[in-house]
Amino acid sequence: MISSVAVVAVMTPFDVVSTRLYNQPVDGAGKGQLYGGLADCLVKIWQQEGPLALYKGLGPAYLRLGPHTILSMLFWDELRKLAMRGQHQDT
Repeated sequence: MISSVAVVAVMTPFDVVSTRLYNQPVDGAGKGQLYGGLADCLVKIWQQEGPLALYKGLGPAYLRLGPHTILSMLFWDELRKLAMRGQHQDT
């Protein structure tokens, strides 16, 4: 559960920035009209809305990434045990 919180804390700002970049209007050439790129979007959000704006959607992000992280760690551990068993049987 703790690792899920860490994953969400690190990933949510990138999710917010990528969502803003994808949803911005574009001109005829396909260039974004609001942000010049990842860094520009990050700085504008920080300056205009404050650092907590990067954590909008934290709850839904945890509900999405929490189970994924927990299951990934569980499956990784079980696969590692299975591989160790296979190595011991070969010797």
